[in-house]
Amino acid sequence: MKKNISKNHVNEKTVRIVAVQVVLFTLLLLITNWKIIALFLVIDFALRAFTRIPSLFALNAKGISKTFDLKPKPIFAPPKRFAAALGLLFSLAIVIFQYLDLTIGVYVAGSILLLCAALEAFLNICLGCYVFNLIIVPFTKTRGI
Repeated sequence: MKKNISKNHVNEKTVRIVAVQVVLFTLLLLITNWKIIALFLVIDFALRAFTRIPSLFALNAKGISKTFDLKPKPIFAPPKRFAAALGLLFSLAIVIFQYLDLTIGVYVAGSILLLCAALEAFLNICLGCYVFNLIIVPFTKTRGI
């Protein structure tokens, strides 16, 4: 029987598969500079960060997990949602830099996004989660939340 993952948890394995997809799309973006890829990343990150609507990357990752019968590993969702919000900021920066025709900005923001996604995908290191723990957790403790 498969484990259900609660609303406060996500499956670590699908998160890492999503990160692989972000790596691939960001690489393609940096190679081609296609604006549609940057817009897709913005929408995908926004869905994952601020809604319960599954993004295309998340749906694809769930399908891959199911195909390979990967056993779910629940992890706490809020840091991952915060990391997705940071990914949204970087992908939004890429879109803005593209429309301002600032190629160096596209490469800087894209490289940071690529590095963060690669660390998550291949080494299971979530930089956004570390930022969450440094900023959000102390803030909620001081507020009694």
